[in-house]
Amino acid sequence: MNSKKVKIIYFKEVKDMLRDRRTLISMILVPILLFPILMFGMSSLMIKMTKQAAKRVNPIVVIGGDNAPALFSQLKMDKSFEIVPESDYQAALKDKKITAALEFSTDFEKKIDAGNSAQIKIYYDAAEIRSEMASGKLDNLFKAFQDSVVTERLKVKKVDRSLLHPVKVQKENLAPKEKMGGFFLAMFLPYMIMIMALTGAMYPAIDLTAGEKERGTMETLLVSPASRGEITSGKFLAVFTASLITSIVSTGSMVITAGSSFTRFEEMGKGAVFSVNPLSILILILLMIPYCCLASSILLSLSLFAKSYKEAQSYLSPLLIVIILPAMVSFLPGFELSARLAFIPVINTSLVLKEVLLGTYHWGFIGLIFLSTTIYASIAIFITRRLFEREQVLFRT
Repeated sequence: MNSKKVKIIYFKEVKDMLRDRRTLISMILVPILLFPILMFGMSSLMIKMTKQAAKRVNPIVVIGGDNAPALFSQLKMDKSFEIVPESDYQAALKDKKITAALEFSTDFEKKIDAGNSAQIKIYYDAAEIRSEMASGKLDNLFKAFQDSVVTERLKVKKVDRSLLHPVKVQKENLAPKEKMGGFFLAMFLPYMIMIMALTGAMYPAIDLTAGEKERGTMETLLVSPASRGEITSGKFLAVFTASLITSIVSTGSMVITAGSSFTRFEEMGKGAVFSVNPLSILILILLMIPYCCLASSILLSLSLFAKSYKEAQSYLSPLLIVIILPAMVSFLPGFELSARLAFIPVINTSLVLKEVLLGTYHWGFIGLIFLSTTIYASIAIFITRRLFEREQVLFRT
């Protein structure tokens, strides 16, 4: 194989690839904009909508309010609730006229005064967010009332409230900064980067095979002095370049976005500063090389069978689903890296990337997964090359 001819074909394909607007959008623009939009845009929208929902007045129905005059008056003073008259609270709840309904037991006040337990029923619709939130607010209100009743009873009996809490639990987070910083990325980055690597290579793979068939330029390339193997190598390297660039840009975009958004994880531990070990990013890119090789060769092989650009898209679209499902194991509980899973494509890379981003380096598994994925990629590249040698595949019109 003449490396000079491979180089010429490679640069020719890269030049054509960079002229294609769809390729540039999927390879550069989407990875750069996707993560900031998802993290800033969606999170801001969710926070805004949640705040608006929290400020809304919740219409509720109270059944047996006279049985608990003290609590009922407290409920009427709460501005987040509006007590409305409805004879059929179930129908009103179903029609979204109310967000919840309350029912006090007939002997509520008597039981409370006697030092016994009384019953309150909250009727709500768990399938409706507003109803769920109203139920939570009512629950908090009644917990505060219950706490005040307990405090009064303890005062009457001259019992110190601290006796109710004989054990004080104190939590201390011992996770290092790198692990806390990588925790957020480890949940989503392996999944997202593997999908982006596939989508970034999809349009170049289609354009360099089915696209050339449609334009009639495949025949021109085949009569050139370059052999089929050299043509295959040049096209494969061009698609692989697109896939790898998309992976690197996606990684950089998500790391930068996460770093600027979550400088401190207060809910995960005081002083847990966002920090990702550069070694983790380096290993991530290294592990993505054989995966991008595997994805690129599979995309090229499938696209080569297609007679047109549109037909190639219909072949490759289901492949996204095939990749998405195993890639999701990175944020599913119960999946741990093991020798058996190290030989399953996509799953092995997704799991090892998660461990690496958490700052855990299982060098044996890293080497094993790199080797196994390289073998799978080599087999896929060999199949792609053989397909380029078959006339019935190249000239399928």
